[in-house]
Formats: sequence, C-alpha cells, structure tokens
Amino acid sequence: MRTSLRLRVLSAKDVVIEEIRALIHNGTVTSGERISTDDLAERFGVSRTPVRDALQQLSVEGLVTITPRVGVFVREISPQEITDVYQIKTALEPMMAAWAAVRGTPEQRAAFRGTFDELERLAHSNDVQEYVRALEERREALLAMARSDGLRDSFAVLDGRVRLLRFRNLSQPGRLTESAAQHRSIAEAIEAGDPEAAYIAMRDHMLDATARVRLLVVTAQPNGDPAPTAYSKLSKRTEGER
Repeated sequence: MRTSLRLRVLSAKDVVIEEIRALIHNGTVTSGERISTDDLAERFGVSRTPVRDALQQLSVEGLVTITPRVGVFVREISPQEITDVYQIKTALEPMMAAWAAVRGTPEQRAAFRGTFDELERLAHSNDVQEYVRALEERREALLAMARSDGLRDSFAVLDGRVRLLRFRNLSQPGRLTESAAQHRSIAEAIEAGDPEAAYIAMRDHMLDATARVRLLVVTAQPNGDPAPTAYSKLSKRTEGER
C-alpha cells in the first residue's frame, strides 16, 4: 500500500526525507539494514529520483551510509563511538551556552527564551519528531549567539553520528518533560546573560543525557556491560595503583 504524501505542501524530496527519517526513528528499519530505493519509491508513490536525493541528504545527516555499487544502509554506530561522541559534546555544549550568554545580543537572548513555550508545548504533546526538530532550531540559535565557526563545524560532524540515538533517548517515557525542564534552566540563564549559570545548566543537561544514552547502549551490549570510557579506564587504573 502506498503512503499518502503531502506533495502540495513540500517537495517530493522533503516529504520522502521525513518519511524515511520516521521509519528509522520508529525502528521500522533498523541499524545495519539495507534500504531499497525501488521499494521506497513504490511505498511512497514517487519516482526513484526524490528517493535518491532524500537518501543523499540523510547520508549527510548521518542516518544512512551509501556504499557505491553495494547499497544504502541504516548507519550503525558502535558503543565506543557513542560514548566518545557524548563525552565530546559534554565538553563543547556548555561552552556554547556560556558564549551565547555573553556574546548574544539582549534581543537574541530574549527571543531564545521566548521560543521555549513552543518547546514545552511539544514536550507535553509527546511529539518526539517535532520536539527534536525544535531542539535543532534552538541549537542554531545558540550557535548564532555563540558566534563560533569552530563549534558549528564540530557539531555538524558530531550530531549526525548520534541523531538516531538522541531520538530514541527522547522517546523514553517521561523523557520529553524532563528534557524541557532542563532546557528551561538553560534558556533562563542565557536570557539573564549569566555565562556561569548557562554553562552549569547545559553541563548538567548533557551529563544526564549521557547517562541515559549509556543505559540504552548497555542493552545493546552482549554481556550487558557499558562501553568503557576514558573516565572509567582512568578510574580502574587509579584503583589498581592504590
């Protein structure tokens, strides 16, 4: 059966991107699974061209990998890579929030706080897809205030690697309202122009997100143990020296 697409509202490519992204996010297609261009074209009632274009965009986002003469696959990410990426993000995101608090104009900071109501509404409606989209828009606003091309380039690489895991983390029961409460603290600190409070609020948010993601990773480990981190390795080495 073909899926009805809103081709009059969005381009065929944009609609197919949304549809494929939803299939990946909701687990209909899983990590490592091959994606057939012909099957998707038939499923969505479009030609292969918008499907190919959509897959190229999703490859840029980090959701799929395209191997010439082999095929397109839902991207797989190892537990160690997930751990590494979240540790790097935990180091960078508080810095971004602090810089936004001091480098953003009063108008930018007030506007950032003003858009929080929409984020909270999405959290209460339990719309994970739109909530993630709103978070990405807020990330862009933070980067605009932080005025750092280096941070922007870093997140462009990092976020694609864990976008799917972020969606699954936020899909956990009650997670959206908890996330929104954390983002309220971040927004209030930035509006106040308080870099220290913004740094701490973002750091606490990232530490919580990292802990939750590690729990998701544990369930995927054959022996049930989390992937080792630089911190856990250091801790074990220190204990052995005592």
